Amino acid sequence: LLCAALPFVRQLESRNQRCPCFLRTLHVGGTIRTCQKFLIQYNRRQLLMLLQDCTNEEERRCIQKSLLSCSLTEEQSQSGDEEDDNGTE
Repeated sequence: LLCAALPFVRQLESRNQRCPCFLRTLHVGGTIRTCQKFLIQYNRRQLLMLLQDCTNEEERRCIQKSLLSCSLTEEQSQSGDEEDDNGTE
């Protein structure tokens, strides 16, 4: 059912903001573990392709720096009125 519904998703909405999107199925696996293994390999291949397309060492360092700075933190609200779960802004 999920694979049948994904092509019909055209936008995502959050906090009254709509973002156009396009969802694409990369892999269908039997378990979460096999899907995770696939994603690790897929991301490694994509990173290698991205780094091979770099024309100089500065671009390569910028890509590596941006990858290392990635984190799974919640984005702060634009208005500043809302607080995080621990009570800090």
